[in-house]
Amino acid sequence: MSNSGYSLIEVVVAMALFAIAILGLSAGVALVARSSLLSENLTRATILAQDKLEELTTPYASRTGGSDEPQPGFTRDWSITPDDPETGVARVEVTVSWESGEPQTISLETVLNE
Repeated sequence: MSNSGYSLIEVVVAMALFAIAILGLSAGVALVARSSLLSENLTRATILAQDKLEELTTPYASRTGGSDEPQPGFTRDWSITPDDPETGVARVEVTVSWESGEPQTISLETVLNE
């Protein structure tokens, strides 16, 4: 009688190793997907903040504070503080907030000659 083929123990061990490898890969895929979404939202929020900052720094822009919702899920607030950090300049700050499992915020600021 010839002993060719695999025993039941070899098959079970191979399946267990395969299952452990698949679990590790699936956890990695989930982490990559979450990181990708966070990166996309952070990039979008940065672009929204930069757009508003550029709009507020144009010579004939209305220089008052305010807020809006430029895209669904994103809230943008801006403020202009005159004579800060010194007389003759104004501090402009734009903050974009969004929810991604937990509240996220990014802020950009600059100073302008008045």
